[in-house]
Amino acid sequence: MQRVPDTIGRERMWKLVSTITGMLVALLVRKSMRTAYRAVRKDKATTPFDPTNAWPDALLWAAAAGIGLGIGKVVSARVAFVGWKAVTGTLPPGAVEEPAVV
Repeated sequence: MQRVPDTIGRERMWKLVSTITGMLVALLVRKSMRTAYRAVRKDKATTPFDPTNAWPDALLWAAAAGIGLGIGKVVSARVAFVGWKAVTGTLPPGAVEEPAVV
């Protein structure tokens, strides 16, 4: 009976760790994407969603945003996983150890 509260606590802690990591990485991705957009686009447009921007610019921004956020999601998951394993010495709840490929 001692294992049940420990498991629930680990699952909640994992959700907290992965959520915080995801939020931090999302902030970093958002900031870097805006900085990159302003570096590439030399005009003074304050946002890529400005209705005066041309369709190709808006579509380019959408494609870059999708790629950037996808990479951010992968980085966030890996950082949370590695951090959890380094701190606790165990796999996060729900993770399965992959057999080594020889």
